[in-house]
Amino acid sequence: MKTDRIVKKVVAMFWVVLLCLTMIGLGSATAADRILTINIPGNALGVHIPYMAALNEILPAMDGYGTPEWTRVKRLQTITQSILTGSVEVGAGDAISTLRAVEAGADLRIIGNAFMHTSLVFVVNGDKIKDFKDLEKPDVTLAVNSKGDFTHVMLVGPLQKRGIDMKKVNVITMGGSGTRMRALLAGKVDGVPLHFDQASDLAKKGNFKVMIEPAKEYDAFLGEVWIVSGKWLAKPENQRAAVDLLKATIIAFRKTNSDPKWYAEMYRKYGSKKNMKKASDEEIEVVRQALGKDIGCWPDNMQHSLSVYKDLLPVYKSAGAVKGTVDVSKVVETKYVEQALKELK
Repeated sequence: MKTDRIVKKVVAMFWVVLLCLTMIGLGSATAADRILTINIPGNALGVHIPYMAALNEILPAMDGYGTPEWTRVKRLQTITQSILTGSVEVGAGDAISTLRAVEAGADLRIIGNAFMHTSLVFVVNGDKIKDFKDLEKPDVTLAVNSKGDFTHVMLVGPLQKRGIDMKKVNVITMGGSGTRMRALLAGKVDGVPLHFDQASDLAKKGNFKVMIEPAKEYDAFLGEVWIVSGKWLAKPENQRAAVDLLKATIIAFRKTNSDPKWYAEMYRKYGSKKNMKKASDEEIEVVRQALGKDIGCWPDNMQHSLSVYKDLLPVYKSAGAVKGTVDVSKVVETKYVEQALKELK
């Protein structure tokens, strides 16, 4: 009997040791997966859904990657700063603040588009603002994400075309499109850049109207771009990670353009607004068509090219967002998108 008890204890210990070794092995496999650290803007609306799916669904399904550790950040300039400080590896940020930082001596690179163009439109309180000249009135206040970023520049160019003196326009900063929407609704500000789906919601709540649609003002307009540091990108393993992140993004663009059901599933899963979770297929398809077909936010080839930056640089300069001294060919890296496209063929 004593021998039987000893044998049973030995067998039990064997299985415990085997289980521990198995768990250690599984832990090692998981630890081997690359976990990118990424900062993204404060909301996930219709335009953001493809890259949210890329981060949470497509990249982790690739060999050697886990789900990135991503953090929401309200101010676009803060995302750029997080890359500068090395607190994160990648940012879905603003091209303009990146170029401005490079002009100041920063070593940053733009490797691709998180989305092309923008879903932002300029929405105003129609009771207070009847025409563009009303924007110069001293009691009118506009709010943008950060002065000099793309939410600001999207206003400056079109307003200057219409003869508006920007020195007379009162512009404040307010991070996060959701925060700006609530401020407009509460009457704290009179005009803000919002995503078009937010603008649609506002139109049901009062006399709010769209005054500027960047898609109708610019042939190409940069929204959020993938930003990294030059130091980070110098390492071969990070170059590989850059290509795979871009591949995941392009795959998400293509699936969005070709598969309405997939986009609808991702929309409900990753949308940050409560009503996105319960949106009908028909409602989501309106968003997909508007962003994908009408505006062209998710090109199958990503549309990441130097020519887009060279066309927009004079616009940025005239708006006072950049000095225009930067050589964009040294900031905008296109070879990683080119490699991603080759591998996807």
